[in-house]
Amino acid sequence: MPIGSDDIQNGEQFDRRVTVRRKEDFFWLKRLSDLTGEACLLVNSRLGIEYVDEKIFDILKMPPMQPGELTQLGQLTGIMAQKGYFGHGDPKMFEALISDLLVNQRLKQATATQIINAVTPNGQHIDIRVSLGRDDNYLLLMRDITDEELKKRALNTALQVGQSGYWFYNLNTGEYRVRADSLQSRFSADSIEIINKKGFMSFLDPDDQKTAHESIEKVIKTCKPVITKVRIFCDDGTEQWVKSHVMPNVDEGGKVRSLSCFFTTVTQQVQIEQDLREAQSESEAALKAKNEFLGRLSHEVRTPMNAVIGMADALVHNCKDESIRPQLTLIQTSAEQVMDMVDSTLEHTKLANSAVELNLRTSSPKEIVESVCRKWKDRAADSNTELSFVIHPDVPQTLEFDDYRYEQCLSNLLSNAIKFTPGGKVKVVLAPNGKGANRQLVLAVRDNGIGISKDAQAQIFLPFKQADNSISSRFGGTGLGLSIVKDLVTLMGGRISVNSETGKGTLFAISIPIPTQVESAKPVSAPAARPVAAPDPTPSANQIKAPQSKTPERAPAPVSDDPAPEQVAIQKENRAPSPIPVPKPQKAAEATQNSLVDTLLQTETSDDAPYGHLRVLIVDDNATNHIVVSSLLSRVVGEITTALNGQEALDQLKLKQFDLVLMDIHMPVMDGIETTLAIRSEPSTYQNVPIIALTADPQYQQARLCRNIGMNSSLGKPIKLTGLLQAFDEVLFSEKDGVASAA
Repeated sequence: MPIGSDDIQNGEQFDRRVTVRRKEDFFWLKRLSDLTGEACLLVNSRLGIEYVDEKIFDILKMPPMQPGELTQLGQLTGIMAQKGYFGHGDPKMFEALISDLLVNQRLKQATATQIINAVTPNGQHIDIRVSLGRDDNYLLLMRDITDEELKKRALNTALQVGQSGYWFYNLNTGEYRVRADSLQSRFSADSIEIINKKGFMSFLDPDDQKTAHESIEKVIKTCKPVITKVRIFCDDGTEQWVKSHVMPNVDEGGKVRSLSCFFTTVTQQVQIEQDLREAQSESEAALKAKNEFLGRLSHEVRTPMNAVIGMADALVHNCKDESIRPQLTLIQTSAEQVMDMVDSTLEHTKLANSAVELNLRTSSPKEIVESVCRKWKDRAADSNTELSFVIHPDVPQTLEFDDYRYEQCLSNLLSNAIKFTPGGKVKVVLAPNGKGANRQLVLAVRDNGIGISKDAQAQIFLPFKQADNSISSRFGGTGLGLSIVKDLVTLMGGRISVNSETGKGTLFAISIPIPTQVESAKPVSAPAARPVAAPDPTPSANQIKAPQSKTPERAPAPVSDDPAPEQVAIQKENRAPSPIPVPKPQKAAEATQNSLVDTLLQTETSDDAPYGHLRVLIVDDNATNHIVVSSLLSRVVGEITTALNGQEALDQLKLKQFDLVLMDIHMPVMDGIETTLAIRSEPSTYQNVPIIALTADPQYQQARLCRNIGMNSSLGKPIKLTGLLQAFDEVLFSEKDGVASAA
């Protein structure tokens, strides 16, 4: 309860009327204290305490005192001095302050309210206001403002560190209140006065003033906050970017009465963003230049490498000195390795830049596995590695997928397996897994080679990474093969996994989704043109072993619903491996094994030879390429004619009849595309002549383009005899059989 001096006041007695008035005063002081949360003290002219509210004990964190104990202001200031409220100052400053008020009152001078802020060593803030009352009494209002001070300090810190500020605008009165510490140093005193009265609008960039007005109108209309970014021109000549969050203050009727805005100076951020955009632009330009360079590199490297590989191939097949053949083969193999590195780097670059698109078409996964294994049979035999495959009978006959990319993945996996398994065994397994929408086609390649450590398995799918530093020196390679496979499999919606142990071999498994509806009886379309001429990995006749028994193999047990791909591969590989199929020797060029090619070349060219009647037109602007292709075909075909560009080719076609045209793409005067379109579009005797593209741009899209404009097939340089003969078969025999038309 309040402590008063009604009972004791230096022995003086007050009349009844004064006592009643004092009680009323004390009542209203108590109400004031309850409403404001402040502690009220009433002090007389002799600094005696007439009234004190109990809240003062809570504010000062001191034990409550009984009525009559606290009678003098000096007692209170002494307690506060002990607690450190006055710091190193005079603990009697209250008394001196009130004495000054008393003097002013006696001199009839106007006295304003005095404010004192006291702070304890532990950080407590007390706000004390002293004002002159009636009857020579003084009213002291005391409150704890610690929380307010902490919030104010936090706000000040945030505004300073964040280079921020705020403004408040009353729509009814037009009054502005602005605080912008981070910008004040950039403006003169006159400008700051304008800002405090009217805001920053007149200092905005002219282009941004309209944006600012529209933002404010939008806030008032929608009653929703708006974020804007504007430029402010400062008196120091700088341009400052400011990001503003304008928020409405809405009354109970839903009308906006005022606006509050918190803004942050974001000049450095805008500059960083601009620098990043410029850096990104430069990076994209550099990346584009790099890709263009790699594209040119691939094209330019293929032209001389075409001569090296092609001439080496021609010499290998025409050389009768067996002691020289190994050296020629070494030249050819080394050149092919260079081309593999160039192609891998270019392929990785395209995948990294999302420049690879899938070409979906109906194909047979079974035939792809058989074809790829047949191509790699010779390479495996060279390293004394046994290569076999198993195809589960439940594998769909056809699928809608990118057969070229699928073949590319298998070729890369077989290349690794054979490379790291000299004298060992490599097995390919193709099997379905799962049911319904979760059905997957699993392709696994398992070897018993050197294996991969657990630590190395985490990085083998990264570009330019190999299992350890000695791999490159021992086995060669760029470390891009598995990275390319992973990217291609991901592009096809599948995944790749690895299971390996050092010294015991490795299992790679690729799984791609099988559509719920698969056309199992649909005929397989003709193979797509391959952008890169495959190396000469086709098996020799003496290396192919016929099956020992024609007894049907027993179907394996069903596969569980959701095993991992590598588990599926392990389950399926228990089937007896299939031998690499032997090409049917019905067509001369189908048997492209080295031994049969040698036999073909050893005979004199005549009309009875498989291609002895052919008249071939070679169109290429590079004379070296003329020599290479002519050297490869000189003992195979009947007649060879050359042209340096498309116009010369048209002139030659008008003079005499040709059975086949080998067309380069990039040529002066008239390139291969223009020439092909001219041949196919004009009614003439040569309109349907078969055309095979010979291009140094082996991109997948280039092969499709050749097909789309009317070419029958395409080969990527470097050119080898086996590739040419296979293309001859594809074009000439399919044309005779009615499968494909040259037109």
